[in-house]
Amino acid sequence: MFAPFRGERYADGASLARRLAPPYDVIGADQRAALAAQDPSNIVLVDLPVAPAGADPYAEAARLLEAWRRRGVMIRDAEPCAYVLRTTSRFDDGAVRARTGVFLAVAAEPFGTGRVKPHERTHQGPKEDRRRLTLATACNLSPVFLLAPDSRGELALQLAGAAEAAPWARAEAIGAAHEVWVVKGEAARRIAHIAGAEPTYIADGHHRYETSVVVRDEAPEAWRAGARRTLAHVVSFGDPGLEILPTHRIVEGPGVARTRVEALAEGPHFERAGSARSALLTVVFPDGAEVPLAPNPEADLARVPGLAHSVIWGLSSWMCDGLLLGALADRLGETPRLRYTPLEAEARAAAREPGVAFSVVLRPVALSHMKAIADAGLVMPPKSTFFAPKVPTGVVLRPLGG
Repeated sequence: MFAPFRGERYADGASLARRLAPPYDVIGADQRAALAAQDPSNIVLVDLPVAPAGADPYAEAARLLEAWRRRGVMIRDAEPCAYVLRTTSRFDDGAVRARTGVFLAVAAEPFGTGRVKPHERTHQGPKEDRRRLTLATACNLSPVFLLAPDSRGELALQLAGAAEAAPWARAEAIGAAHEVWVVKGEAARRIAHIAGAEPTYIADGHHRYETSVVVRDEAPEAWRAGARRTLAHVVSFGDPGLEILPTHRIVEGPGVARTRVEALAEGPHFERAGSARSALLTVVFPDGAEVPLAPNPEADLARVPGLAHSVIWGLSSWMCDGLLLGALADRLGETPRLRYTPLEAEARAAAREPGVAFSVVLRPVALSHMKAIADAGLVMPPKSTFFAPKVPTGVVLRPLGG
């Protein structure tokens, strides 16, 4: 399922501090410009390409990547390796946590095989964007973030052992400290074998993984063998630095009377929570008023075989998107306009913006609930989880040819 691979890295490990970038789908225009200004070889220029009017941004990405190779900015390892990454960051609660994972090549195969399990629905637009970029560059630029159950703790043990050596590179970048180790030979193969001992779960990068399956079938003959796998970053379920944040909703549209939401607390699905702290979701209105909602324990919800009732009621994103917004469809429309943020303060402040009906502050999804949903073959609404910190792009790339 997993294998070491001949990665492509920045030749100068010290340059990572100014060349790493967050995943493309969380980068706004201002941050992209700031990253590009840090270094003319910042990975954002390839992973989130921009071209002059009328030009093809994907062709521009391929041209730029090839130019970096010719100038020796990028070098490729001579043998297959596993690339261990430890990311240390400070969270909103003030705690400092380190998360250790490994970059490997994972088989690109349909979800029906059951070896890689999703937990969220995806949209076609981002998949088409990633498909065109991958076909143009013939390279996996950013990884799929996978979680390994690691029932016996062997993966965590192997990664901790690898991290006892001196790292290839250290970098303070994009709000965290990163250390990278390059593991070769039998040690790399052992890590790959252990990582694939059980089915894995997508934490982040559903679009990237689904795109890899499409690219596998569309790849030209010259690099079709390489397209049978894609770049992944794998972390043990038991890693102490693994953090899931909620993705709060900012709902755009006409104003909604607070009494409409308060009435839902008397309905079949919700009850009013005693406080925002005990709420599964809290609706924040433009005037600062709040309505904290909890699931109605007496509600008759359709049972799903093999899935505990408490799991369904614990999914704040499903309760919000499916029940709360559904009940207000006469005002907001069947497909409400949503913006997303993992920052509670940002969601609360956005409720006061012109054109915003209200914001919804959600409770994070438990890791056990995410696993239960995936095991049952179900998916949550898009943007149900926000795994922090994000896996940086640019630590290592995976060319599909050669």
